[in-house]
Amino acid sequence: MVCFDRLVIMFIKEYAMKPVLGALSLVIAGSLTGCGYLMGDDGFFRDRGSDYQVARVEPRMSVPEGLDSKPIGDMLPVPGTIADGSGEKFVVPRPEPIPITVGSSYYSLQQDGGRIWLQSQDSQADTWPLVRQFLSDYRVGPAAANAELGEAETEWLDFASRADNSLVRRLVPAVGEGRRTRGRDHRFLIRVEPGQSGTSEVHAVHMTRSSGGEYSEWPQRSENPNLERTLLAELESYLNQLQETGATSLAEQDREPVSFQASLSQDGAGNPVLNLQTDFNRGWSLVGSALARADLPVADINRSAGVYYIDADAVARAEQAERGFFSRMLRRSPRPQADGERLQVRLTQTGQQVAVSVDRSIDSAADPDQARELLTRIRDNLN
Repeated sequence: MVCFDRLVIMFIKEYAMKPVLGALSLVIAGSLTGCGYLMGDDGFFRDRGSDYQVARVEPRMSVPEGLDSKPIGDMLPVPGTIADGSGEKFVVPRPEPIPITVGSSYYSLQQDGGRIWLQSQDSQADTWPLVRQFLSDYRVGPAAANAELGEAETEWLDFASRADNSLVRRLVPAVGEGRRTRGRDHRFLIRVEPGQSGTSEVHAVHMTRSSGGEYSEWPQRSENPNLERTLLAELESYLNQLQETGATSLAEQDREPVSFQASLSQDGAGNPVLNLQTDFNRGWSLVGSALARADLPVADINRSAGVYYIDADAVARAEQAERGFFSRMLRRSPRPQADGERLQVRLTQTGQQVAVSVDRSIDSAADPDQARELLTRIRDNLN
């Protein structure tokens, strides 16, 4: 109430010199001094917040005999004594695992810049035995394995002498043009690392040496990224089929050649489209492997959108290398490429097949001739 008294004093100082308001100021000061008249325990605007502590329980209203009445009860019943809490600390439960939505795969390739890995929805402990089974089914012996670290080193593979191996047959086209397979040994380091929310990540590193050469330390990055990608793509396909069918061995199953399941056609706008008679998961893996075999470096991927990003310059160089001298002289020059421009190899699930198209952006198709040549290279490298 001291603050209110100060306001009164300020009011008097402001208006005391005025003849009309001077008398009024004195009357107000005399009537409001102390503020107990309005506030305080006995004031008109007293605080009623503690009245419940002195409230009395009045007897229920009784109805005289001979009169009927509806049952009367308390509108706000007061509960009885409530037991106190146990006093123990509340333990926050672990978050539930992220569910796999319809249309997504249990195992999927992921890429961040130059890094690529296989994302597994299983934990490291559950994914590690499946990786060992993959190597066993493909008859690739481990030179060393550490279950605690989740690491497996394959034996040295001579692609020329192991041509009958189904995994080697899929790896050889990814070596790349102009690179020898004879006289070279290859091996892989496969590492299963824990991920987020109970998931895990599978990484691979490739290295090579001259046949019979001395042992060397593992490099920080793969010596041939195409072989790294192809191995992980084959592992992705293997694990997804294993998860869907529950089969114990998939490596020896006879598969119809993919070229018999792929056809090149056009959409309603006249743009070339490559149709694959397979599901999205298998189609995604096949196209990724085909790009690696065609020596077309993938700059980035977006699996949720079904897009591989390819450098347009790399596509142009590959096309020029395949054409002969007269073909390069007589053929119409394609539209000039902007520096850093990327082509989008887009996969779209349509019914029981996957349509593969080539775009410049989400709303712009690529040059039809360039798109047809790129899709043809993908089709020719599917097997």
